[in-house]
Amino acid sequence: MEKIDIAATARTPHLSFDPATGIFVLEGESYPEDTKKFYDTPLSNVYSFLEKDVDVKAVFTFKLKYFNSSSAKVLMDLFLAVEESAARGNAFKIEWHYASDDDNMQELGEEFAEELEKAEFAMVAF
Repeated sequence: MEKIDIAATARTPHLSFDPATGIFVLEGESYPEDTKKFYDTPLSNVYSFLEKDVDVKAVFTFKLKYFNSSSAKVLMDLFLAVEESAARGNAFKIEWHYASDDDNMQELGEEFAEELEKAEFAMVAF
């Protein structure tokens, strides 16, 4: 599996994933014109990674300033896939970064965290 590194644009986030280290980063704003087209190929690689037994503690870092409802669906699907993999014994940590004065992003992170039991979820204010 190859590394993924997609640069951010005005409408899409920086997306990177290194399967060798298990480091995943999604940073910026996410409201692509075609959410499926933007996320399908890179996340299919991430889903393939999640289906395997992983020998590293993978860290999924989210530093989003804004995302639309179709991106929220993508995020929830990804969180649920991480949760399923963690339930099979893989060690995963999700870090939800948000500006300390952004109550909306904090609440969204807390809502995502409520859906998880096996994957570690950390709220990180900056």
